[in-house]
Amino acid sequence: MRAAWRWCAAAGIVAFTISSLFSHIPGLVACGPTGGLEPIIAFELARTTADIASLFGTEPCTSTLVAAQKTGLLLDGLGFIPSYTAFLILGAIAAGARGRVRQLAFAIFLGAALSDEIEGFLLNAILDHLPGTSALLNALWWAVHMKFGLLALGTVQLGAILSDRPFQRRFVAGILIVGGGSAFVSLVAKSAVWMMQGLLIAWVALLVVALMSSFWPRAFSRDS
Repeated sequence: MRAAWRWCAAAGIVAFTISSLFSHIPGLVACGPTGGLEPIIAFELARTTADIASLFGTEPCTSTLVAAQKTGLLLDGLGFIPSYTAFLILGAIAAGARGRVRQLAFAIFLGAALSDEIEGFLLNAILDHLPGTSALLNALWWAVHMKFGLLALGTVQLGAILSDRPFQRRFVAGILIVGGGSAFVSLVAKSAVWMMQGLLIAWVALLVVALMSSFWPRAFSRDS
């Protein structure tokens, strides 16, 4: 599984590198309150046209933020979504998923990626006709929650696969990933910040496992 872990690590490094680029997009500053969320996440989780109008404020801030959000959506659709999907799928393969468990992991992560791409399409449509419509925002709610729900479910499954042996390193890493993935309940409880932190912890744990296993194959081996 060393090769699979190396590919997983490579995809993870790409995903985290692309993720870091979002904070460097010029003009990506909210024109109104975000509830403590980054502008991109606040846009994704907006529920009403009033939320959108508040986030994008008035000119000249509005046009600047629209341009920045469009850049973010392009980076997301062409870079971040494909790379994190590869990272998670390769992680499931490297962790030892087989048969129907592997097929289920593939379906979950590909479904999350599709939901994320649909989300991007809807966000673009809102940007083209601010502040959007109730129909667009209702569709966006489903796309966003489907994406995060599938990512959480797949991350929990991945952690469970990794912790399925009474081997300390695998178990601890698996529990961290399961715990992070379970943070999806925070979104249901209207606490998106905790959900994002949970997924971040889980994915960083997976990247650490992948990097260690790339150079020390027995570190998280199923046979250890």
